[in-house]
Amino acid sequence: MPAETDCYGKKTSELGEVTFSEDGKLSGTLKHVTGYTGFNGSDPSEQSGYYLPFLYGGNRTLKMYVKNKEKAATVDKAPTPNVVFLGADRSTAQKAVLHLNGTGASAEIAMSGLTFQ
Repeated sequence: MPAETDCYGKKTSELGEVTFSEDGKLSGTLKHVTGYTGFNGSDPSEQSGYYLPFLYGGNRTLKMYVKNKEKAATVDKAPTPNVVFLGADRSTAQKAVLHLNGTGASAEIAMSGLTFQ
């Protein structure tokens, strides 16, 4: 995603730099962000931490959730950016697993290829 893409009040470059490979692996660096009210203005526990920005270019409607979170969110197709809260601290964010579920499709994406600043 371009560095200047607006992700609910923060630019992609403020959240980090991430690349998805063809086989669903991540690489790059995520930055610790504070005061991110554009992501979830009603829940202060999700306004500081690590966030994964991405664009989805697929055709299926997907739902996503992070392991240990009960809520699911619909994944928007490009050019609308998607942002996932991975955790308030490095330890939690490193253990996060993004689950994508859709009609006949399911994937789990681990954060093991990312560096957390």
